[in-house]
Amino acid sequence: MADYKDEIKEKAGEYADDLKDAVGEITGDAKGAINDVKEEAKEVFEEAKATFTGQKLDSANVEGGAGYRADSSTNNGVSVAALILGVLAIICSFFGRVAIAGVVLGLIGTVLGAKARKQSQTSMATVGFVCGIVSVIVCVLRIIF
Repeated sequence: MADYKDEIKEKAGEYADDLKDAVGEITGDAKGAINDVKEEAKEVFEEAKATFTGQKLDSANVEGGAGYRADSSTNNGVSVAALILGVLAIICSFFGRVAIAGVVLGLIGTVLGAKARKQSQTSMATVGFVCGIVSVIVCVLRIIF
């Protein structure tokens, strides 16, 4: 009877070891899978962010090649300049001979607004572009009449 109990203990120990090994493999596989999912989610997030902003990323920042990066500092500067020049040109249209300067400012604002709109369709670029056009028309009418 003692041999039978020892045999059962031995088999139970073997099963326990096998079970431990299986759990260890599953746990290791699960940790690896979780890390893979994290990396893939990070890449998808970066691609979604790039798609939303519509601008290029440095290749070094995206594993496996080129992608997109939000680098809108240049475009924002051009958009702001277009907007400011358009508004200044509209203000110039209220002051007689200063309307001539308004035409120049409006033309520059229109060109900058068109350039900014070509780079990305931001509302600031569009408003700068429209302000430039409106100011040129208003200033020319002010000069004529």
